[in-house]
Amino acid sequence: MRSNETDGPKATEKDQADRRGEYLTKSLKSKGFGPILWVEETGSTNVDLLKISSSSDIEGMVIIADFQNSGRGRRDRRWESEPNSALLMSVGFQADTKSVNLGVFASGVAVAACVALSSFGFEQIRIKWPNDIVVVGCEGDEQPKLAGVLAQSQLVDTRASVVVGIGINVNPSNLREVVPERRVISLSDLRSPPDRVDLAEIILENLAAIDLESSKFWNFYRSLSATIGQDIRVITDNEVLEGVAQNVTNSGSLIVLDENGVSREVTSGDLVSMRPL
Repeated sequence: MRSNETDGPKATEKDQADRRGEYLTKSLKSKGFGPILWVEETGSTNVDLLKISSSSDIEGMVIIADFQNSGRGRRDRRWESEPNSALLMSVGFQADTKSVNLGVFASGVAVAACVALSSFGFEQIRIKWPNDIVVVGCEGDEQPKLAGVLAQSQLVDTRASVVVGIGINVNPSNLREVVPERRVISLSDLRSPPDRVDLAEIILENLAAIDLESSKFWNFYRSLSATIGQDIRVITDNEVLEGVAQNVTNSGSLIVLDENGVSREVTSGDLVSMRPL
């Protein structure tokens, strides 16, 4: 889908933020997205969308920011990149908890991002369980982190409003200082990065094409896994587990063959950290 389906020319990063949002809203309306808001600065796109969910159906709503001054990752870790250095985007979903595993939405966004990045020539992008996006094939078998995905939800009876945020490092920034405990990487460290408007558009187009309720989705996820087959150490709230990552289930859990030859299931909700051995 390109600008011939909109009333004006294609928007780019050089346009004002509201113009980018207007362009994407028109471009992606037929894909089920909208409204799409692009702002210069906010506290957190996830928090903004969750606030809206208290009074509105957020299915298909998207908020993108050039800068977040209160960005957070898993377990409330700080995640604050410099202005215009990342694609910071949150997508809204509505779901019935009786029929849908809420974790699938974060995995769907991770898969859509990997496919989009591959289409731009970034072919070494994979998913580190549960939903971190990493670069494989780097020196020393390291898997530097390119992007994080964070899902948050609000429940009313069995109805859930789910917000999935993704932050993709596009240009070098201060994240190496913000996250000193692990290596991070940006798209521009690998090759010339795409325009962030293009990247957002293609990610959302890919997300719209994914059937999250199909078992085939998890086959697709597994094909993009940087974790399956690795020797790993998993730290949960209750234990430290070492073994081989065998598989990811159709509910998104990780199966680990431990040192005693016993298959153990780890859910993303229990995870504190996971590292290769």
